[in-house]
Amino acid sequence: MGEKPVKYIISQRNILFVENDKIYHNGKEIELEGGLQETVLNKKIEIYRNFFSRHFDNTIVLTGAGSSFGIGKTNVKGMTMRKLWEEIVKKCGKEPVENLGNKINFKIENIKEVNLEDFLSHASLFLLLYNNTDVEVERIVKKIKQIIIDNCTIIMPEDAPHKEFLKRITARKLKHNRLKLFTTNYDMLFEQAANECGFTMIDGFTFTFPRVFNGNNYDYDIVIRKNSRITAQENYASKVFHLYKLHGSLDWARNAETGQILKCDFENNKKPVMIFPSSIKYETSYEQPFFEMMSRFQTELRMDNALLIIIGYSFGDKHINSMIFEALDLNHSLQLVIVDPYIENFEHIIEKTQRSANIMLIRSDFKELALNYPYSFAYGQEENGEE
Repeated sequence: MGEKPVKYIISQRNILFVENDKIYHNGKEIELEGGLQETVLNKKIEIYRNFFSRHFDNTIVLTGAGSSFGIGKTNVKGMTMRKLWEEIVKKCGKEPVENLGNKINFKIENIKEVNLEDFLSHASLFLLLYNNTDVEVERIVKKIKQIIIDNCTIIMPEDAPHKEFLKRITARKLKHNRLKLFTTNYDMLFEQAANECGFTMIDGFTFTFPRVFNGNNYDYDIVIRKNSRITAQENYASKVFHLYKLHGSLDWARNAETGQILKCDFENNKKPVMIFPSSIKYETSYEQPFFEMMSRFQTELRMDNALLIIIGYSFGDKHINSMIFEALDLNHSLQLVIVDPYIENFEHIIEKTQRSANIMLIRSDFKELALNYPYSFAYGQEENGEE
């Protein structure tokens, strides 16, 4: 009996897979050029580079924990939810965690297999039920949240793929709509990359100090005004993109008196505004500023000739998923590309490729994509953008 095929590209137009040490593209065997892995990698990159080189009026990116996984200059590196749970058990202790599980009526059969979101959901509902009067439960929940914060306080290393990705994906005609980058991550890796590479982020906060969140700021853009300019055509500034933190950020703080969300130094922020993993996050996402972020995401998905690239997102948020799949049903010009090292985990989406020609899955990590995303030298950010 032969080996189970390993698929590298899945879509209606392109299926690239390896079976019994042979590579097949759309059913035809490909001749090896070098080793097996080298050949399949080159063919995979060729396919998705050709696709991404097509013209899209609107480019949207959604990233999850996979875009930060393993990245970090210090011992603190991006983690999956599973690894984060292991860290919580290590820091809190196995026995206290099991005791907490018993108290909040959360059955733990195998502590290694616990779903962090389910666990925190039970704990949060328990505290709501008893009006935060159980001191011990509240203490451990606070400790768990602090462990999450500590493990998301990542310092970007020199070789982080975020910098190259931003350079490449923003190299497009400046008259086209800005890149819209949405992320469920709390960390500051994209912000650090933007700062190091000289990008300007439109992130919903004012440009005055203190920086205060106001959703209307997303409607602004940056243009260059020159005294010698004789044309009325707008000269849009280069190296500008929109950033949306769907679950909050390490550098968000709430003013206790006014309720306003302010920008602050993320390394010294004691109480960041974040939606922690739990079932309550669906209700919280309808509060500001999260509601503004979600509304913008839904609006972008309905734009004409739009490309949505999803990187390292596990589809664990039902409210986000419903927006994506609804948009695919309603907006027939929307193209969806999912980038993940384990695309076989998305069976429900693979099934959709049989009915929709607008979905592609690529077996890849973020670093590979960042280094191979097609770069348009004609519209590179070194250009001044004038035509």
